[in-house]
Amino acid sequence: MIDLLYARYSYRREKPLDPTYNPVKALAGRRYYDGGDRLAVIFPGWHTHNNFPVNFLVKRLVRDGWSVVLYDYNDQIIEPDEKAVVEAMKYVCDKVCADLTRLTARKPFRRVHFISISLGGVPMAMVCDRFRHFTGVTAVVGGDDLAVDMWYGARTAHFRKAFEKMHIGIRKLAKEWDYIGPDHHLRHFNGKPIKFILSKHDTFVPTKYQRKLAKELVEAGAEVKVKYRRTGHVLTIARFCLLDNPV
Repeated sequence: MIDLLYARYSYRREKPLDPTYNPVKALAGRRYYDGGDRLAVIFPGWHTHNNFPVNFLVKRLVRDGWSVVLYDYNDQIIEPDEKAVVEAMKYVCDKVCADLTRLTARKPFRRVHFISISLGGVPMAMVCDRFRHFTGVTAVVGGDDLAVDMWYGARTAHFRKAFEKMHIGIRKLAKEWDYIGPDHHLRHFNGKPIKFILSKHDTFVPTKYQRKLAKELVEAGAEVKVKYRRTGHVLTIARFCLLDNPV
């Protein structure tokens, strides 16, 4: 119920698509907090700018002695343009990989832990395919296939309608977005510890697709521990940021 109410509320507040937007604007910001010799890299969800729960998560990590880098995306990183979305995700991956390479060369971190929330699991998985010095992952309400998650998710139903008007169905979109799907980038999770926070009542990233990703991670050789939550998408993320052990 909360997810559906939030979906309606956020849809009403959503700004019209910017005709001047292009994929090189996909990465909207980056904040770094220099702390100890453990680095937490946060790939947040969609529409997260200065979001209280995520900012609180950063404060918790810094207080516990972690260095933290937090990325932010342009709201239009997901839009009814299948080619632009692919290019945007590739651009974010390129920039994050270059950033982490510089950061870890400058400071030898003992641990590099990735934290992905919802949509953040897409660029996170792509980064793991190229930046292989990560030591573990916390994945919060992540799905295995961006096209399917977007198509059947309550928060992105308006994008589904927009694609349908362009005569683009789920099969074509899944093919176009195959490369950026998290299930395409799991081989380097082999042997890595993964904490997976799974919502049992999620309508944004439907629960069955979260279960599918968790299963695929196990099949890829990751050491997966699944934490089940009886809350929906929004409250599961809030609980994780405010209360759960982030790593």
